[in-house]
Amino acid sequence: MAKAIPKWVQERLSRLWKKYEGKDITYENIEKTLTMDDKNTINAFLNELKTAGWIEVKSNESDARKKIYILKSPSVVMLEIKKEEK
Repeated sequence: MAKAIPKWVQERLSRLWKKYEGKDITYENIEKTLTMDDKNTINAFLNELKTAGWIEVKSNESDARKKIYILKSPSVVMLEIKKEEK
């Protein structure tokens, strides 16, 4: 179930969603989109999303050391949050 996320995470998530809309994203894609952020901030951002249930993470089939990230649709996340509140 998804949970609310901090505003700084929402702002970055919005930029990613506008560009990728639920497609598979690599760490490199995230770095290119969030150009003002360093690796520590990006890692904290991804951890916030994972903890809150807003992103799915799977291993890259061609290189198991790398991850593929899939953003959940904002409408799905909002439904999950509403269910959680009941």
